[in-house]
Amino acid sequence: MTMTRRELNLAIFEGATDKILWQPRLETWLEHHRREGTFPARFRDKTDLEIYDALGCSVRYAACYGIESYEDPADVERSERREGGKLIQTLRTPSGEITTVLDEVWEGDRLANQRIREFPVKTVEGLRVVTDLVERQQFRANHELFASKAEQVGHRGEPTIFLTSSGYTELIKVYCGLIDTTYLMYDHPKELEIYLEACDRRDDRMIDAALELPCRIFNLGDHATNEFTPPPILTKYLMPRWQRIARRMTENGRFVHTHWDGHSNLMLPYLLDTNLHGVEALTPRPMGDMTLEEIKAAVKDQMVVLDLLPAIHFLDQYTTETVVEFAKRAIDMFAPKLILGISDEISQVGQIEKVEAITALVDKTCGLAT
Repeated sequence: MTMTRRELNLAIFEGATDKILWQPRLETWLEHHRREGTFPARFRDKTDLEIYDALGCSVRYAACYGIESYEDPADVERSERREGGKLIQTLRTPSGEITTVLDEVWEGDRLANQRIREFPVKTVEGLRVVTDLVERQQFRANHELFASKAEQVGHRGEPTIFLTSSGYTELIKVYCGLIDTTYLMYDHPKELEIYLEACDRRDDRMIDAALELPCRIFNLGDHATNEFTPPPILTKYLMPRWQRIARRMTENGRFVHTHWDGHSNLMLPYLLDTNLHGVEALTPRPMGDMTLEEIKAAVKDQMVVLDLLPAIHFLDQYTTETVVEFAKRAIDMFAPKLILGISDEISQVGQIEKVEAITALVDKTCGLAT
């Protein structure tokens, strides 16, 4: 009997199928072409979910709703102002004040992009402000919202909800940048540990809320890479967190995967030690720094791999034959512990015809889920 895309999504994590699921993330492509009015004619009257259906693809994050965040005590003060093409955001807690400066890119009256020009945390005093913020972050389950979004997605995929990134990579991505995070680690290890312990408690509060929902699959948006989290950092600051979260999810019949993108070959030997159920976005050559063979040697037959097709293969300098041949190799090597996708999503200028070619390949190989 043919399974739905939602049933197959969950069955792959449960180890209860010999098939794979084709689940590329198309949202960036969809948003761009809808805004620009450049959809192929066959898609112009369809909703995003109907386009997924037309392409025979599953959806990963369209039902990523149901955990609400709030602050308690609600004593964090925020303000912002625009000045010379920059957005200046200020945040104050009982420990002090931090300021983030972002460059803004506007296209007409539409904000097209923001990039951090100046990270807010430059000293240990700033880290104490962020620790205050983390301690105040609380979570609650919204059952009605989760049910509504899950119903909307329907048969197209098992709902997957984002949990928090690791506290360590949040410092790099949001608060300090890589260099100042490294200085904090060496100059103020005690304060860094206090912050990370606060992040662990926040994880527990968020998981408490998550486990109230009937959601079965969760993602940790860690963005771990060789540059961010080389083995000495990974084993000290991230591995205990992954193991603790994996244990709690497993005990409650849930599945959780991490997001490793960019260059990750130095971290591959540690994947199975995380005890996580899957890994998302590992990016093979020629885009990343690892081969399919190296990834397979790391996950063996024990971990679900999500994605694997390099996003640059969907650009016009690569042939459709190249993409299909690479996908064939990935399927042969990783099935059935494979949710095939694009690492980690197709770009605005990606060729959607190549998505259709992979759909045909998956259908020929093991049959498409409905």
